[in-house]
Amino acid sequence: MISDYIALIFFVIAMVASPGPANVILFALGCNQKFKNSIPFILSVALSKQLIIWPIGFSLFLINDLIEQYSSIMMILSVLFISWIGYKIIFMDFSVKDKPNVWVPRFYHGLAVHPLNPKAWLMVTLAFTAFQSQGVSMETIPNIAMIFLFIQLIFHSAWFWFGSLIRKANLSEKNSRVVKMALLLSLFVSIVFSYY
Repeated sequence: MISDYIALIFFVIAMVASPGPANVILFALGCNQKFKNSIPFILSVALSKQLIIWPIGFSLFLINDLIEQYSSIMMILSVLFISWIGYKIIFMDFSVKDKPNVWVPRFYHGLAVHPLNPKAWLMVTLAFTAFQSQGVSMETIPNIAMIFLFIQLIFHSAWFWFGSLIRKANLSEKNSRVVKMALLLSLFVSIVFSYY
């Protein structure tokens, strides 16, 4: 049982720390805003994974058919969401000049991030199926939820901080395009990896 959780912790660290829609959003936000203004959003992004951990855990525990129907609906919504993220990144301004009308996402905006993120669905499903040799139980669901939450708070804040370093670097237009293309590429690769 302990070895299951140790393996799960390393898995969650690898998945949460790697590029994906949530981390790309947080990196891009860090390029535009100060950390203090974005704390509610960062917290809500981390908490949004709870919106899929519990339904997946309970559905695996109770009803296996529910997850397939829910997953099909979420796949369509996630494609729309990821397309919107890409659009926002392309038109983002990385400059440090004062921007009076910059959009600051609210707590409730972050709650949609992980439910619409196919990489999040993959990692949560794998956390329940591949790292629980005793099967899913009423004990494993909150344990997995807490492991994800703790690790996400660390790495989501780190991705935001890396984005803020880009903002402070005051990149040229050419270098700004390179960063945007790298973000879009990492977003695309994480989605392809999640679906195939």
